[in-house]
Amino acid sequence: MSKKVILVEDNFIIQMFLEEIITAMGHEVLACTDNGDDTLELLKTHTPDVLLLDIGLSGGWSGIELAGIIKEKHQIPFVFLTGNSDKDTLDKANYHSPLHIIQKPIDEDKLKHEFELIVEKMDSTKHTV
Repeated sequence: MSKKVILVEDNFIIQMFLEEIITAMGHEVLACTDNGDDTLELLKTHTPDVLLLDIGLSGGWSGIELAGIIKEKHQIPFVFLTGNSDKDTLDKANYHSPLHIIQKPIDEDKLKHEFELIVEKMDSTKHTV
């Protein structure tokens, strides 16, 4: 089943890469943003099935902080994207119960595989946030 996605990534090249691959897989990218403020504004008018959140974002908030707000106010499943695999970062990320965590660097095949797993998780269970 096709999913509606919002991408929150501050690296424009990675953002374009994610959008291109996810769209080619038959999913709809509703919008892309690079910071928490714009993401929260988008959520006033867009209802995605899932958000892909980079942990390191532009602006005043990290993806982890943004996830806490999304979990509390919007109850939308989210997936973290991160190049940080240290225990402290992953512990903070897992505290917010992401649907999945995608480790960077990521290539096309890995992204397709990871996104298929995300869709399976969403379709097989009612993920609560």
